[in-house]
Amino acid sequence: MNIYVIIVTYNGAPWIRGALQSLRLSDTPCTPVVVDNASGDDTVAIVRREFPEAIVVAQAANTGFGCGNNAGISLAAAHGADYIFLLNQDAFVTPAALGALAGFLERHPAYALASPLHCSPDLDALDPQTQHAYLQRHAPAYLSDACLGRARDHYEIRAINAAAWMVRTAAFRQIGGFDPIFFMYGEDDDWMTRCAHLGQRCALLPACRIVHLRAHAPHRTATLARQLWSLSERARSDLLLDMKHPQGKPFGKLLRLFSYGILRPLAQVVATHDWKDACAYLLATLRVLGRCRTVFKRARLCASSGPHFLDI
Repeated sequence: MNIYVIIVTYNGAPWIRGALQSLRLSDTPCTPVVVDNASGDDTVAIVRREFPEAIVVAQAANTGFGCGNNAGISLAAAHGADYIFLLNQDAFVTPAALGALAGFLERHPAYALASPLHCSPDLDALDPQTQHAYLQRHAPAYLSDACLGRARDHYEIRAINAAAWMVRTAAFRQIGGFDPIFFMYGEDDDWMTRCAHLGQRCALLPACRIVHLRAHAPHRTATLARQLWSLSERARSDLLLDMKHPQGKPFGKLLRLFSYGILRPLAQVVATHDWKDACAYLLATLRVLGRCRTVFKRARLCASSGPHFLDI
């Protein structure tokens, strides 16, 4: 099995050693590819100095999580990778993880993606965000079985964050890469929606685990304008996910955009006085409306098979 591991970094100096060292200790050999999104720290220098086995792709600008991964996926595919593992800069694998995930895909050709269970802050604790945002919504059977002590080896799952994805390269050729219209949030949910639309399946392997620290580089206290922009970026991703869904008519999607992006936030202001969240959603709605034609064009494109957004 020829496995390439893609790590997109941005000011990742505090964590990149842990991620790459865990790959060195993997029972299954792999080729690390670090795509750096123009970090302002010494991430690239650390990788080049301490991990010469890693391929470094130093980007001239911060193109976002999805585009960074697309660059790494394209490189791995060009080098003949059978499987591509996406790993966050603040995550690390156990020695058996890569082999277990790739081995599952070898034995189950109907699946495009295999995900481990995300733990945080260590292997003894389930990551709360993964549990709340993904497992409760998309893998309730696993949570039930785990409580009753009868967990199976894998469960089909419709969404799981891309901090640790093992994907067969052939699936990227069919589904494409991450849509660049998403900068940082939502691109993984969009990809998995497209995956399901094209008849591919994704699996959660609960016995296979990784640690996702969910760490962030220290930053100055954000101004109000910066806070609103950050909140609007998350809201924009939520709205884009609905607008880009392969099913549904544009008019219906515009009605939902009006409802979710304008009416609901205004109602929440009346009910909760949370004007900051309402302003973020209104700003996000304006941003999405400004690119409606592009969004609908991307929705049509991604509903079809092809290596969209990848140079392969």
